[in-house]
Amino acid sequence: LVGMLNPFDKAGLQALATAGLTSFALEAAPRTTRAQSMDVLSSQANIAGYKAVMIAADRYQRFFPMLMTAAGTVKAARVVVLGVGVAGLQAIATAKRLGAVIEA
Repeated sequence: LVGMLNPFDKAGLQALATAGLTSFALEAAPRTTRAQSMDVLSSQANIAGYKAVMIAADRYQRFFPMLMTAAGTVKAARVVVLGVGVAGLQAIATAKRLGAVIEA
């Protein structure tokens, strides 16, 4: 069995062992260049960074990009991203694409 296995689910892991299944936890694969094609944590972190900014933009009560109209100007949102790992870098890129001013 190859997939995402929850290492904290002792009952589930015991059931796999009792059934005699050989299993490989993809979340335990090393994050090296050679194992990059199986790196599920980076892909999930990438999605998490994107989703975090999209949820923040939805919850924020103003616009993200700067808007200049005849009625006036709305300043761009200022976004703070803590951490510049895979998720943080994706969050920075997404916020920038939405037109926000980023602090990282």
